[in-house]
Amino acid sequence: MFSFIVTELWGDISIANNTLPNDGTRYKPSSTRVARYQIMIATVLGLFAFFSFCVLRVKYPKIYVANFNHYNSNNLHSSSRQNLPRLPAKSLFGWVPILYKINETQILDNAGLDAVVFLGFFKMCIKCLAACFIFAVAVISPVRYFYTGKVDQDYPDDDDDDDDDPTTLVKRMSKIAVTALVSEEGNYQKFLWLYTIFTYVFTFTIVYFLFQQTSKIINMRQSYLGKQNSITDRTVKISGIPPILRDEIDLKRHIEKLGIGEVDSIIIVKEWNNLNALFKLRKRVLRNLEVFWVEYFNTNGIRNKNDLLSSSLHPQIRDSINLEASQSYRDTPENGETISEQHDNENDDTQSVRSSLMEQISELIEQDFGEDSVGHLPLLSDEVQNRPKTRKGLFGIFGKEVDAITYWSEQLEIVDKEIVKARTREYPATSSAFLTMKSVAQAQMLAQAVLDPKINHLITTLAPAPHDIIWNNLCLTRRERNMRIFMVTLFIGLVSVLMVYPVRYLANFLNINTISRVLPRLGEFLKANRWAETLVTGILPPYIFTIMNVIIPFFYIWISSKQGFTSHSDEELSSVSKNFFYIFVNLFLVFTLFGTASLSDTTKIAYELAQSLRDLSLFYVDLIILQGLGMFPFKLLLLGNLIRFPIESLFWCKTPRDYLQLYKPPVFNFGLHLPQPILILIITIVYSVMSTKILTAGLLYFLIGYFVYKYQLLYACIHPPHSTGKVWPLVFRRVILGLLIFQLTMVGTLALQEAYLCASFLAPLPAITVFFLWSFQNSYIPLSMFIALRAIENNQLGTHDDEEAYFATVGSTSTEEDVNSKTVDERRELNTTYEYPNLLDNLDGPLIAIDRNEVLIVNSEGVTVRKAQSFDEWDWSI
Repeated sequence: MFSFIVTELWGDISIANNTLPNDGTRYKPSSTRVARYQIMIATVLGLFAFFSFCVLRVKYPKIYVANFNHYNSNNLHSSSRQNLPRLPAKSLFGWVPILYKINETQILDNAGLDAVVFLGFFKMCIKCLAACFIFAVAVISPVRYFYTGKVDQDYPDDDDDDDDDPTTLVKRMSKIAVTALVSEEGNYQKFLWLYTIFTYVFTFTIVYFLFQQTSKIINMRQSYLGKQNSITDRTVKISGIPPILRDEIDLKRHIEKLGIGEVDSIIIVKEWNNLNALFKLRKRVLRNLEVFWVEYFNTNGIRNKNDLLSSSLHPQIRDSINLEASQSYRDTPENGETISEQHDNENDDTQSVRSSLMEQISELIEQDFGEDSVGHLPLLSDEVQNRPKTRKGLFGIFGKEVDAITYWSEQLEIVDKEIVKARTREYPATSSAFLTMKSVAQAQMLAQAVLDPKINHLITTLAPAPHDIIWNNLCLTRRERNMRIFMVTLFIGLVSVLMVYPVRYLANFLNINTISRVLPRLGEFLKANRWAETLVTGILPPYIFTIMNVIIPFFYIWISSKQGFTSHSDEELSSVSKNFFYIFVNLFLVFTLFGTASLSDTTKIAYELAQSLRDLSLFYVDLIILQGLGMFPFKLLLLGNLIRFPIESLFWCKTPRDYLQLYKPPVFNFGLHLPQPILILIITIVYSVMSTKILTAGLLYFLIGYFVYKYQLLYACIHPPHSTGKVWPLVFRRVILGLLIFQLTMVGTLALQEAYLCASFLAPLPAITVFFLWSFQNSYIPLSMFIALRAIENNQLGTHDDEEAYFATVGSTSTEEDVNSKTVDERRELNTTYEYPNLLDNLDGPLIAIDRNEVLIVNSEGVTVRKAQSFDEWDWSI
């Protein structure tokens, strides 16, 4: 035993002297020192972000409480949150207790099922890790300390002190003596049985909470969707329609012959690509026209009624506008502050100048000039000399100089005429269609039925919501869509392989040995400078890891948008899978295995994985601390939106339409926010038995994350995709994967300590875990995708005629109460159809001003009209 103590003590003295022992033991910095610094840095960053958010929320409520911004009052997903408790406008921290008190029912009623499922994942993680934490603190850590003198089984020692402390050597000698004594008495093997037991305990604990949350989501989903009778719930998407059935009458007759139910309506998707191109062209022309209208008003100082009266406009034009009947935007509102003053308080001087159009001409009397010529538009044929000019050539630089407003008005008129003609043409039908049935039950049966004995013929799925459809992709032919899928899959595969190299290179900087092999001079410098070594190997890697994890997911979301998905919900679910695959394989497996392990012998994978994870415990503690304490509060700041706001205000926002888009709440994309928490949960589970520090950091991570995401989903962001909670099966499968890695790691950990009998008793656990996954796939997946017929309420409206009768009640005294009794999805989908929007949308003219939740538009007859803001202009970008 004495020789054992001397050997171990020599290793510790070598580390204290910044030299490697003769046996080549890995050099590691003090975990306590690095963790202490990481906690300090992360806490400072987190508190700075939190207090900054509290101040900015009060100063800029239109950005940080965007769902209550009056500009978004007509938007479907913002208006659905109007029944949420209002946050105090002046209090810095008053929002915290209000947010805490919002319960799950309120979230479901205002933000929808997807938000409940997302936040439910965080609540489940808190419960799982809290239970494991209690076991770890009450049983595992005390027993481990008694037998080994260490609180955690990680590397380096979890409680290393500063090497300059004179008591450090005494503590190490005590630990070594205890370890040697336990080993000699043969009690160490008895202690390792604790690992075997708690591997079972933690596995069953996590599985219990997984199935509990799954049952809760399924019950909520069945009850929630069973009440609905919206057009989405009654509609089925059919793909693979043979050419002989690509007609509404023939397809309807064919479906009704099957005896499933009565078809209410059919929309066959056609190849409207030419019409799509015209609308894209119209969008560019309309923006150019609006930009020159803004330039015209600003150049002539036209901001309100007084400016119009004093301007040198043509008399005939001035007389054609009833200025006395108009009310200026500068009229004083209820709070006594002019809207102009409010706007100036919220934006910088440059933005105020460019947004002056938002404060002009509150109301113009509708005039009918009786002629179609664009030359009779108001303010268009006056004799002011400083009207905006443009050139008709390339990029507006070459060619003849003409009046810009007249030129682009004529271009818009030409495009509109082409669109009107294009709407009357016959287009080839595609193999996709939307069938709306008379009842929800019929739609559910049709979606689950096999309609045709031929492969890939008449494939039925539940239809996405009308606002969720990506019509440009839906108009693609099957060949075009399959080509996109193939190219995107191939490209992602190549990128994933190429990303192995930078991740592997980064992994070399986790310890001195690998740094010395790659960069010998840097290794020598770090060995001679303890603070530099701590900075490079202990503090910096989690930050580099975080930066990579922030940038790359945006790429996968972008590439998913090019894959040809027909709905935003399918695109979002695909981005969740892609991003998780990236961070799990590249930033976890590759990082872990290449960072410390050697895979030359595949029979030692469990052994090598356990050793790698043991050596990387310090890194993962720092990573979870940084992500939880430091990075989560920064999510409240919506940094992307905060940076975009001044840049777009200065360089892009030139028209009222641009400002409408600027003030709209950002889209909350599960593909960005869900994969990383799943990975953090897996890492925490893997270390749950070995490291109480990581278990504590993981619990703190999910506690902070729950409240951050709760605020974002309710007040600051919106989640337009309509997946009705279908993201949960993705979460379930990946947590099961984490359990399998946890069990494999524990087998390797026991094998590292030659506790082969303890490791062998874990052999049945992976098989049991796979059985749980099989049970979920067979028993729970159908209820996670469809509505059970018994769950559909019998008293719901059964026919389209009844639905029209319900809509007809709008405007009566009971309308508001009836609408509020509907679910948030039903309220969003009132009066929506599956008609192709480009066949129905109004060809509105340029938008020249905003009046709260209304806009002023110049139509083709030269009449300025009021119109409510439309959801059709929604920006789905991140």
